[in-house]
Amino acid sequence: MIKYKKIIYGSIVASSFLLVFLIDLIQDKASPEPSLNIANQSFTSNKVDVNLVIPGNWQKIEPKSSMRDSEYIIRNSKGEFNLIVFKNIGGSVDQNINRWINQFTGDQNEKMPLISKQIERNGIKFTFLQNSGSFNGGMGQSEEFDNAALIGFIVQNSQNTYYYKAVAEVDVLHESKEDIIDTILKSSI
Repeated sequence: MIKYKKIIYGSIVASSFLLVFLIDLIQDKASPEPSLNIANQSFTSNKVDVNLVIPGNWQKIEPKSSMRDSEYIIRNSKGEFNLIVFKNIGGSVDQNINRWINQFTGDQNEKMPLISKQIERNGIKFTFLQNSGSFNGGMGQSEEFDNAALIGFIVQNSQNTYYYKAVAEVDVLHESKEDIIDTILKSSI
């Protein structure tokens, strides 16, 4: 009986490895990574096809989660915070914007009032979001805190959608607001 258990368990383990290998092989063939050229500049990242031309006070770090495409620490005179980049996560643009808005309650800070704005450049759709209040937590940023702000971008081209999200104390995020906007709009995808 023990002899057959070892054979059965060994077969299950071997089959699992084979299945994982085959699924990975099929996915690689079914969805090759696109190569984008925007304005004669080729962009590449640690995973796919986005790379920001980052200011000197930004540091690219290893993403804290496998769900994140990339991640940056942004430092300024008021402090530091993370800018998280997701790629092709679930839900529509409106659903994600609403989810981000609903992560805040209470009074908005006059420095960072709720703004949602759509911009299109060179066939790329940018949706900008800014919000503030008490942050109730969210994906990858589960700590609740008051006097919080969010700057987010959803950037869509014909093949992919990227989600840029930064949540920090209002003064810290406000100081880097223009840098974030300029960096994302200029670098694009």
